[in-house]
Amino acid sequence: MSSTELVGFAPDVDPALPGVLVDCDQFVPSTQGMTAAMTPVDAGFVALDSTCKGAYVGTLLDGTKRIVAGTNAKLWDIAGGAWVDRSKSGGYSGLAPWRFTMFGSNVLATNRSARIQQASPSGSFADIGDAPAASIICSASGFVLAFNWSDQTGSYGDQPDGWWCSALFNQASWTPSATTQAANGRLVTAPGPITAGRELGDTVVAYKEKSMFLGQYQGPPLIWSWQRIPGDIGCSGQESVVVLGSSHFFVGPSDFYVYDGTVPRSIGAPVREWFFTNLNGQQRANIKGGADLTRDLVYWYFPSTASTGVCDMCVVYNIRTNKWGKFARSIEAVIQYSSGNITYDGLGSAYSTYDSLPNISYDSPFWITDNTVPGVILLDHKLYSLTGVPGASYMITGDMGDETNFSLLKRVTPRYRTANATATATNYYRYNLGTQPTQDVTVPQFNNRFDFLREARWHRVRMDWTGTVTLNAITADLVATTPE
Repeated sequence: MSSTELVGFAPDVDPALPGVLVDCDQFVPSTQGMTAAMTPVDAGFVALDSTCKGAYVGTLLDGTKRIVAGTNAKLWDIAGGAWVDRSKSGGYSGLAPWRFTMFGSNVLATNRSARIQQASPSGSFADIGDAPAASIICSASGFVLAFNWSDQTGSYGDQPDGWWCSALFNQASWTPSATTQAANGRLVTAPGPITAGRELGDTVVAYKEKSMFLGQYQGPPLIWSWQRIPGDIGCSGQESVVVLGSSHFFVGPSDFYVYDGTVPRSIGAPVREWFFTNLNGQQRANIKGGADLTRDLVYWYFPSTASTGVCDMCVVYNIRTNKWGKFARSIEAVIQYSSGNITYDGLGSAYSTYDSLPNISYDSPFWITDNTVPGVILLDHKLYSLTGVPGASYMITGDMGDETNFSLLKRVTPRYRTANATATATNYYRYNLGTQPTQDVTVPQFNNRFDFLREARWHRVRMDWTGTVTLNAITADLVATTPE
């Protein structure tokens, strides 16, 4: 017997490869192996009035945070422990997603149905008088940049492939001028509209569905220059690009990529085919990415083939270990939620009794001063942090055995980093790869192991847990036999 290190969720590779997980739910990769995923914890705010079309946490110049969210008709922020309507007079219309960025201590918002919106640190949103309406917005090198825009004055028309930058160090001035360096242009060396635009240090990457452009500030007269990145790689939506450190992690037309300013590099080999088979391709623009900075994880929520548009599944990538995980969860929006620190003196203001404290472990990042944790807005329109004690989870191993010889599976022993006292395991077996496995018995965990007696050529095991669990390897006790 020897231990086999887990290589993570890898449905696209040979199921007989040692350490492969052919399926899992509520399991994510960690530097210690595979660990049960945190559950959503209600952040304590009432629900938004309708479906959330985008959410954002901005950091002001004084270091404080502002949490904002958009629905079809309104823009909101959190003040005094509740969502407060910060919409401009008359509100908004349109079904497009809201996108946000910070410039100084001002929050800017856009959804292409109105001019770009601006709100001072504690004020309401209002039109920026000469700004376009845009689908996408970001900030870099002293500018705010808008993409896929429509000029509200009629001078420059409607440009789905267009870029537009504000004046240098002035987010409230957009009229093109050599003096202010406000400017606009189009990216026409590849077809299609701009689908995403994200900062990368002092540069900006503009994405189309099958192309990418690297933008760099040049100063007058060009202001911004754009170089097409070789290849037919792009992305279908702003939220599928996750900015983490000095890299973009994103979902391309047929793979997952990381881009650090050189060339896009594929990272999706273990899950690529499975993902695009299970993705509702007509709704791929709804993919929503996020990050868990503490655990080095990138999340991509996506609408599965069972969904008509709601993101109901999630794949998870660990940037340190290059391993994958997966879980099912239906969400409206992803957010880097800033919980703020909870002190003993302030405990009563946040939670009236000890019984009302959230079900969060004492070592969770939730309690750390000025901490940012992954969060989501679920289908009830409420904000949750992903910091709760794990619930039910499972993983299914690949096939263990041999093409020609039979073996008796006697025992499977997980190598726990964090043990769970309550667990069960179910054996599946088959005599030839390529046929469907047959479900065998389900047994309880005993002495941190699962005992079986099953003879076959190939064996796989599903292990189910409830609560916190981390493991990085399994040992299978297989004894060669001669079939009758």
